[in-house]
Amino acid sequence: MRPTQGFRLLALAAALSAWALVAVGGIVRVTESGLGCPDWPLCEGRLVPAQQKEPLIETSHRWVAGLVTVLVVLVFVWAWRRYRARRDVVVPALAAVLLVPVQALLGAIVVWLELPGWIVGVHFVVGMLFLAATVLTAGAAWRRDAGLEATEGYVRLAWSATGIGLVVVALGAAVVSAGADDACGEDWPGCNGEFAGGGASAWLQVVHRSGAYVLAGLAVSLAVQAWRGRGPRLAGTAPLAVVVLQIVFGVSLVLAGEDSAAHEPLAILHVVGAGTVWAALAALVALVGLPKHDRIPGMLAARAR
Repeated sequence: MRPTQGFRLLALAAALSAWALVAVGGIVRVTESGLGCPDWPLCEGRLVPAQQKEPLIETSHRWVAGLVTVLVVLVFVWAWRRYRARRDVVVPALAAVLLVPVQALLGAIVVWLELPGWIVGVHFVVGMLFLAATVLTAGAAWRRDAGLEATEGYVRLAWSATGIGLVVVALGAAVVSAGADDACGEDWPGCNGEFAGGGASAWLQVVHRSGAYVLAGLAVSLAVQAWRGRGPRLAGTAPLAVVVLQIVFGVSLVLAGEDSAAHEPLAILHVVGAGTVWAALAALVALVGLPKHDRIPGMLAARAR
């Protein structure tokens, strides 16, 4: 059963708002506005905070989270009532709903414990999983059949790239949690004049960079194979475009230095870029479907005929 246009638009709105939530969350972290509201769920005991930068940014994050919650719940209820037979729609929609209270609790703990690094990192990674769930739901809803025309090898490559993408995201969260953002100084592609000079923090930064390079290689392969007719061209090329931009943001962030006026906007773009890369990969796997050993791609079957 193909979902109606109304459901597809609602699922898309939920995914886009989840991406916006990641972006606003990045602004909260970079501007250090996480404690702009020392209490939760209100801000200084009020629904609308004082007209100051940090409380307004933190409250905006909470309002966006509230909007996303409403949309995600509506998507799940609709999916459960009308499209229960579509597991590819219902399962990620259910996952998104289940992650809402987990993410809300983590957000509250971040405030109550006054921004411990490891909790902030976990909060970010769970947020990315939540984003993926909404994107998978929307992708499945918009998919016309069992999957866009793609070879089995392409489908497996897409899922492999998505797995590596999650590892890179987790490593990025670890870098932030450990305060290793500037562990390599303003040195790139080296690190403090060496491959990884500067101790454990430098190694963490280098491992994160290396993961990004591996992901870039996989994104190149996805794009090349898509243009050779083995996968969807637009969806298959999108990860490469956003990965290249993300690497540019990351390298620029390092070269600019922590004291540069460009540091804050570049750091925000880097967080938003991480969410965009992850969403592009999730959208691709949602559109091509799950790997299947007995799958005969529609394009290959057509060629055989």
